[in-house]
Amino acid sequence: MKRLFYVLFCLFIVLSGQSQQRKLKPGLQDSLLLKDYMPRSIFKQSESAPPEKAKYLAIDMHMHAPKEPTDAIAKELIKNMDEAGIQKTILFCGIGETFDKNVVVFGKYPDRIELWCWLDLTGSIASAIVELERCVKLGARGVGEFHDKGGGLPNAPGMHYDDPRFDPVLDKLAELGLPINAHVADPIWMYEPMDKHNDLLFEAYYYRLDNKKDWLTNPEVVASFERALKKHPNNIFVAAHFLNQTYDLDKLGRLFDDNPNLYADVSQREAYVGSIPRFAKQFMEKYADRLVYGTDQGYSLPMYRNSFHVWETNDEHFYSWDVANTRWAMSGVGLSNKTLKKLYRENALRILKK
Repeated sequence: MKRLFYVLFCLFIVLSGQSQQRKLKPGLQDSLLLKDYMPRSIFKQSESAPPEKAKYLAIDMHMHAPKEPTDAIAKELIKNMDEAGIQKTILFCGIGETFDKNVVVFGKYPDRIELWCWLDLTGSIASAIVELERCVKLGARGVGEFHDKGGGLPNAPGMHYDDPRFDPVLDKLAELGLPINAHVADPIWMYEPMDKHNDLLFEAYYYRLDNKKDWLTNPEVVASFERALKKHPNNIFVAAHFLNQTYDLDKLGRLFDDNPNLYADVSQREAYVGSIPRFAKQFMEKYADRLVYGTDQGYSLPMYRNSFHVWETNDEHFYSWDVANTRWAMSGVGLSNKTLKKLYRENALRILKK
């Protein structure tokens, strides 16, 4: 027994020394920053070539106009759309003078680019409606991307989608037949503590909302939006980014079930659903009539092709550092042809009434 105790004691001393060496010896773990961590997949597996073009002609329901619109940018956008198989792009063009500048540049291509305006809540609700009607006369066919991440609607702190003060705006949109792209909350990780348990820490920290005082949480913002959905059944809402419910797609499914006026775009969330490809496919096939394609990441060809890679293939564990913020490895969702047709085009046509 004494001999056994002595052996165990010696082993403990050796292991303790090794542990101390590991703690004291500086290395890569002390110098590599998360923002610089860009691993490469080395898995050897049968993998298809990333699609260069959408399998079916597509409508991009979520893109923002550049800060300084030019004819050269417009031509490059259309060129990339042609190469990627994008028939039409819904372009969010701001309000006021910003909208006017975009009309001059992008309004030349009505068959390829549809202009949506913003809402200006800096003044009264009445003035916001007047400006909305002015933009409609200039060619606006929808409103977006209009956000509430918890602090309230733009330039209207504390006013959420269900606020009675916002009702006249939504009523006017319904009257004009204009859909609204609504950015509701932000990804759940941005509201979580910025600690070792946050599995999207490297991205969440840059967009953190956990330190915002008196802001609603993700579930609370979604709840306020749901009340607006029910109060305004004649409005068409397109929730940006899967309604920021990629962490709980079942909740989004329940909202689809309860609110026939709700759609969601899939923009800029490829990496999130690409980490749960089997469940994501099950969800997207079930709600294929309510999801629309969108990008929201500029208009480069690699960006388009990365999205096709996720939606169309069954490839596993790949990265796309040139277009994706998230440090997770992605996998293809591998949607069926029937669902791809709806996602890429058919549902958008129903919203756009064309």
